[in-house]
Amino acid sequence: NCSYFKHFTPGESSEIFEVTTQKEYSISAAAIAIFSVGFAIIGTICVLFSFRKKKDYLLKPASMFYTFAG
Repeated sequence: NCSYFKHFTPGESSEIFEVTTQKEYSISAAAIAIFSVGFAIIGTICVLFSFRKKKDYLLKPASMFYTFAG
């Protein structure tokens, strides 16, 4: 008796498994990705300003922005 594997047995009413993405998850994933890219860009700007103008105090905020991007 294969009643446990109903979706493999022909002739019986079987459920069709559909893979769908939920819209809420897609929107939140896109928003997190956009914020992550933004934090990485701000961190890069801080690093470039730090190396170009010899301002070492900008490296701490840059590291925090890179941490937030991760």
